[in-house]
Amino acid sequence: MKNRILILLVMLLTLFIWSCDEEPPVGPEVSPQEEVTLEKVSIGTVTPILSLKHGNSPEGITFDKQGNMFISNTRGVNRSINEILKVNLDGSYSKYARLPGSGHAVGLVTDRKGNVYVAFGTNDRKTNGVYRIGHDGIPLRLKGSEKMLKPNALTFDWFGNLYCTDSDGYAVWKYKNKIFIKWLEDPLLVGGMVPGGTPFPLPGANGIAFFPPNKLYVANTAQNSISRIIIGINGKVASIELVKQDFLLMNVDGLAVDINENIYGVLPPSTLSGIGAPPLPPLVKLNPNTKVVTPIALPADANNFNTPTSLAFGTRGISNRLSVFIANAALQYGQSMDPWANPGVAKVFIGSFGLPAR
Repeated sequence: MKNRILILLVMLLTLFIWSCDEEPPVGPEVSPQEEVTLEKVSIGTVTPILSLKHGNSPEGITFDKQGNMFISNTRGVNRSINEILKVNLDGSYSKYARLPGSGHAVGLVTDRKGNVYVAFGTNDRKTNGVYRIGHDGIPLRLKGSEKMLKPNALTFDWFGNLYCTDSDGYAVWKYKNKIFIKWLEDPLLVGGMVPGGTPFPLPGANGIAFFPPNKLYVANTAQNSISRIIIGINGKVASIELVKQDFLLMNVDGLAVDINENIYGVLPPSTLSGIGAPPLPPLVKLNPNTKVVTPIALPADANNFNTPTSLAFGTRGISNRLSVFIANAALQYGQSMDPWANPGVAKVFIGSFGLPAR
C-alpha cells in the first residue's frame, strides 16, 4: 500500500511540474558598479569579436558553463574541412576538433559536463549525423542520427533530452535511450521551394530553443515563421502551433531565448540587400505572448554582419550574459565580399539575461 501511495505522489508531482506555469528563471544579481557600466551600453550595441579570413564559414555557436565559446567552421574546396574552434573573447582561437570527411558543420550545443554536440550534414551516410565531442576532442557519432536528411540545430531541455531539427526532412528528432528517433513531423516544419523566392529550396525546421518547463520554439526558414511545440508529460509531442509568421522573420535561422521567454532570431538575408533582398535587421526579438516582432540590430548595423546564421547567450560575466553572440557564416549567394564583415562572430547587447542551462 505504501508503495502505491509513493508512486501516486510521484505521478502527481510530475504532472504538477509539467502543467504549471513556471516562474521565469532568475538572473544573477548585478553589483552597483556593474549597473553603472551597463547603463552606458545601449540595447543593440554591436561589438565585433572574431574575424576570420574569407573562405571560412562559422555557422554554429555555443557556450559551456565556464564561458568557453565554440563555433563550427567549414572551409576548403567542396567543404572538405569541418572543424570546431574554441574562441576566446579577445578574438584568439584554437582548433578543438575536426569532423570526418566533407560536409557542412552547423548547429552546436553543450551539455552539463562540457561535451560539445555538432550537427554535421554530409552526403555520406557513413559520416552524416550528430556528433558528441568530449574533452579529448574526439568526435563520436550518436546512433540513429545518420538517418536525418540534414541535421541542423540542437537544443537540450532541462531533463537532459537532446533535440535536433532536420531541415530537409522537415522534422524534429529526439535522442532517447541512446538513439535518435524521429519525434515530430508537421506542415509547420516543411520547407522547400518558395514561390517568388530563391531559385533553390529553403530549409524547413531550422533553429530550435527550449523554454521550461515544456516548450520548444522552432524556426522555419522557408515559411518565415516561429512555432511552439508543447512537450507532454510522457515526453511525447502534446501539440504544435504557429506563434508568428512575418516579414520581419524572413528566412529566420538560429534562435535563442531569454529568461522572460522572449525569442531572438537572426536573419541571413539582412546582408543580401546588394543583390536585391529587402532591407532587414540582422537580429530581431519576438514576444510569443504579444506576437510583436522588434528589430534589435538595425539594417544600418549590417556591415558588422555577413549572413548571420546562429546565436547564443554568453554564460560568464554580466555583460556577456546580457548579450547574444552571433555567428557570421559568410555564405555566398552572389553578393560581393564588401562591405560586409569577414566570417566570424559579433556580440550584440540585449539587456536581458539568457536562459541558463541546467
